[in-house]
Formats: sequence, C-alpha cells, structure tokens
Amino acid sequence: MQHIKSLLENIQSLSTNVRHYMHKQISNLDLDLTYEMVKVLFILDDHRYLNQQQIADITLKNKASLTSLIGNMEKRDLVMRTEGADRRNKIISLTSNGKETLNIVRPVMKKLFEELYKDISKEEIEVMNKAILKMSEVIE
Repeated sequence: MQHIKSLLENIQSLSTNVRHYMHKQISNLDLDLTYEMVKVLFILDDHRYLNQQQIADITLKNKASLTSLIGNMEKRDLVMRTEGADRRNKIISLTSNGKETLNIVRPVMKKLFEELYKDISKEEIEVMNKAILKMSEVIE
C-alpha cells in the first residue's frame, strides 16, 4: 500500500514540477500566457476544433472555469469561438496568432520532454504507462 501512495505522490510532484518549469519558460519567452492556456493550445492543435465541454473533459476542468480561460485566450487572439449546430455549444479553434504562439512554445515542450526522458528507456516508460492506466481503470 505504501508503494502506491509513494507512486501517487511522485506523480503529483512530477505534475507540479512540470507546471513550474513551463511557467518559468513561458515567462522567459515574455509571453502573456498561463500554463493552462498552453495546454489548451496543444489540445486544439491536436484536435483542430472542439466544443468547450470536450476541452473541459480533456483538461479535467469544470465548464465555468474553462469558460473564463477561453475568454482570456480569446482576448489575446489565441482562439476563436464560432457557433456550432447548437448555438449554446460554441466551437473553439486556434487563430493564426494561436498557431504562431504554439510554434514559439513547442520547442520549450520538446526540450522538457527530452530532459524528462533522457535517462529513461522506452520500456520503462511503457511499464509506467501501463501501471498508471491499470490504476486509473480500477477507479473509473
């Protein structure tokens, strides 16, 4: 039981350290962004466009806090909202400025992942991923 507790604490610590690292790197780039905004930029880059609920599900944020985040991103011309089939369900997509910003941040993420994985083999990553997925499935 202590092993699982230790693993969960280490996962939380890694998550916090990644957030701090990204915050520092974004500050160094002098971009008016938060780590949460960067996450949404990458999500939209992967999916092209999503509605707010889909982004909320991926980021594990509630829809109200995501609405505020998207609003701030819209003010910075990073994303745009367009009406979907249902007027209440806006579609969110990257603007050209959002894509340019993503291209500025992408090398920072690449460097982070290179640093994180430099002393870890693919096999070790696969084992960690499988274990985490198994634990996640148990509580879903």
